[in-house]
Amino acid sequence: MRTSLIETEQIEKFIRQEGDISKRLFIEARMQIDRELAERVTFQQQTYQLIREYGRQQLRAEISRVQKKVFKDSVYQKFQTKVQSYFKI
Repeated sequence: MRTSLIETEQIEKFIRQEGDISKRLFIEARMQIDRELAERVTFQQQTYQLIREYGRQQLRAEISRVQKKVFKDSVYQKFQTKVQSYFKI
């Protein structure tokens, strides 16, 4: 069964908890009686979660690259010393 664009938009608003509460309650009620709709909502939620996790991994990798460059490159020696001084006990 092909999901319509309108239904996809409704699912997205439901997941993001946007829009009118009555429309979200209607989607919840429909999910109780329409197993395929419930599966589509679950699939969309899982997809969003995977995208968020991928974005986080990319951000962590970028931070790690910057950290390695800043704390290993002698050009940043003054900055390194200043940052390390903040963490001396």
